[in-house]
Amino acid sequence: MPMCVGVCVLLAIVYVLSRTGGATPPLPTDPNATSNKVVTGIRTDLPTVITDSHTDTGTDTHTDTGTNPSCPPAMTTCPTCPATTNCKGFVDPATIDMGTLRAQALKSTPPHIIECSAASANASQDACHLPSKTRYAALGQKGATLWMTGCSGAGKTTIATALEDRLVKAYGKHVYRLDGDNLRTGLNRDLTFSEADRAESVRRTGEMATLFADSGVITLVGLISPYRGDRDEVRKRHEQQGIPFYEIFLDVPVDELKKRDPKGQYARVESGELKHFTCIDDPYEEPLSPEIILKTHELEIEESADLLFKMLERDGILEGAPKLSPPGLPNPDGDEVVDLHVPDHLKMQRKKEAETLTKVLISDIDLNWLQVIGEGWASPLKGFMREGTLLETLHFNSILVDPFNVTGNANRHEMRTDFNNFREHQPPQRVSMSVPITLSCTSFTKGNIESSGKRDVALVTQMGETVAILRDPEIYVNRKEEIVTRMFGAIDMDHPYIHHIYTGGDYLIGGEIELLDRIRYNDGLDKWRKTATELMEEFQQKGADTVYAFQTRNPTHAGHAYLMRSAGEDLKKQGYKNPVLWLSPLGGWTKSDDVPLDVRVKQHEEVLEAG
Repeated sequence: MPMCVGVCVLLAIVYVLSRTGGATPPLPTDPNATSNKVVTGIRTDLPTVITDSHTDTGTDTHTDTGTNPSCPPAMTTCPTCPATTNCKGFVDPATIDMGTLRAQALKSTPPHIIECSAASANASQDACHLPSKTRYAALGQKGATLWMTGCSGAGKTTIATALEDRLVKAYGKHVYRLDGDNLRTGLNRDLTFSEADRAESVRRTGEMATLFADSGVITLVGLISPYRGDRDEVRKRHEQQGIPFYEIFLDVPVDELKKRDPKGQYARVESGELKHFTCIDDPYEEPLSPEIILKTHELEIEESADLLFKMLERDGILEGAPKLSPPGLPNPDGDEVVDLHVPDHLKMQRKKEAETLTKVLISDIDLNWLQVIGEGWASPLKGFMREGTLLETLHFNSILVDPFNVTGNANRHEMRTDFNNFREHQPPQRVSMSVPITLSCTSFTKGNIESSGKRDVALVTQMGETVAILRDPEIYVNRKEEIVTRMFGAIDMDHPYIHHIYTGGDYLIGGEIELLDRIRYNDGLDKWRKTATELMEEFQQKGADTVYAFQTRNPTHAGHAYLMRSAGEDLKKQGYKNPVLWLSPLGGWTKSDDVPLDVRVKQHEEVLEAG
């Protein structure tokens, strides 16, 4: 039965073809040919290409009176023949203003294609893509666009190439350069140098740069881009997507450009061979508020590239993590600001909780470490080391971290050590951690913790003050000999810290801490004991674009003063505007003939007052 049906259908097709001439009219190739193609759904905001379905009379005009059977079925009258057509359905390309056509198309809203329905119009597309924060953390850099604008010959390509070379070869960053030369051989090859086509060139390049930068690439664009409004639209597009955009104006006098003339174009302009040349007989609109102005006739190539490099470094573009510190200063280790003080509104609650917990007695040295951890000086540590963290420190002088959970290893140092289970992928970031930060306890304290039925313990000083809560304690063997030999390379009981380790308990307690209050020593020096966060705030208030530190255990003498002064001068020669000096006198153990700490701090106060 199916075969019979098929034969019938075939016969029907043969009959129809025999009645119609047996062929579909070919696509018109001659201006006088007639197009029978009917187009539906044509956008009404664009110029219409008229198609005639009536019989060709051999003339270029036709008259419509009332209902015309030769008109398309949907029409009662044929359209009047515009001057731009030959009434055979063809448009003369010479009469079409592509700039106007393109502008009308771009004004159509909303877009016909919505890439990400979960994101609002023009907003970041993170809702439908890998989040930028995760992407940047994995890549170890952020995406950004450096838009270099200026007259031909100002050095856009030269400087972009030098910066690209440095970023890729010396720092292993993902960088790509877009300029008029490599764009006009492909993406923009259909564009002329008319004002409308130049605007379209800037728009296309801006869209490409936005995508490149969103993918995490540092994108260097070198385009004359003469019109301010076009560049501002590119900036706006980047801002909508939350992507850093830097406008770099290469400001070079025209006389200097004529001397350089790397492509011989200015000479051709002078001879009259070239017309409508930007900055000569076509306008160039200078940026009003560029991020950087480069007077390349006054700077060496490497100097210009260095200024751009420092800008990227200052703004954290060369790091994958969000910028947590003031401009010009590095992020804390582990890309995490640590401050473990209990918020004021929870202090009373935590202190009451601490009263119910098993007490662990700590030494003065343990209290010092508690301050170091709680104030963020041992970032990213949030407590005394658990066994796994300690072993990483002893064997590698560092720990592996994953602050943005790229490999599923976030907070691994806040989890109990499990030597039987390891994740498939290792954390991506290694942080220096060369000194074990541990808390020892006796077997008696260990027994009290294990029999208490509580998950947490309270830390109490020699004076009986409860200063912190330690969460989810992990108790393990204190391998004193391994710690000492790996840390110091020798066992010498006259060394004060080696003696401290050997006189400690046989067990170590690891766990995260919460400081119930600021640790104070009431020795007149507490005002100088600032947390890491407080210091960063001070650097920011002082407008530091870099910080240089001197850490000494001796009184400041003329040699120190010379080094401090000359270091500041050298930093200014390198381009830093406001380097800030950080004096950090060492406390702790001193020899019998050392100058006391309070005397040294008073001397530092005099240095600071002297500027």
